[in-house]
Amino acid sequence: MTNYCYQHPDSETALTCGNCERPICTRCVVQHPVGIRCPECARPTRIPTLDITPSYYSRAIAAAVGISVAGIVGLFLLTVLLTQTPLGYVGGYLFWGALAGIGYLMGRGVSLAVNRKRGLGLQWIAGVATGATFVISTSVVDVGLNSLFGIFTLVAAIYLAARELRV
Repeated sequence: MTNYCYQHPDSETALTCGNCERPICTRCVVQHPVGIRCPECARPTRIPTLDITPSYYSRAIAAAVGISVAGIVGLFLLTVLLTQTPLGYVGGYLFWGALAGIGYLMGRGVSLAVNRKRGLGLQWIAGVATGATFVISTSVVDVGLNSLFGIFTLVAAIYLAARELRV
């Protein structure tokens, strides 16, 4: 029995797709790690972890805004608490450490909100939200980014946020 390619009916062939077993000619054959495939069966699929739809982006933004607001309120309350206790320089370091911790919580929270998906867009959302939280909270508390330690903490917080979502 003579077989003809399913895409090119004028081409006689003895080859078949290793997956769907349709006859394919040499023009259609695709080399695959497990044998030859037709063009449809050889089409690569996206990894589900990297397949991010617009609804996931909206969930990521909502989570980032929520974590940002909670972080700003928490840092304000921490500052009020630190001004009531005689901790001196240690209190300032606790504040900067809490800011870096918000970067970690931002990355982890966005990751959980999008069902642990990963991608560059999600990294940007978490990083920008962390930077905005950092700038707003330091201006409310009047600490500012005027020190090298503050800039280092900002970079560390954004790194921690983006690290949770990297590919």
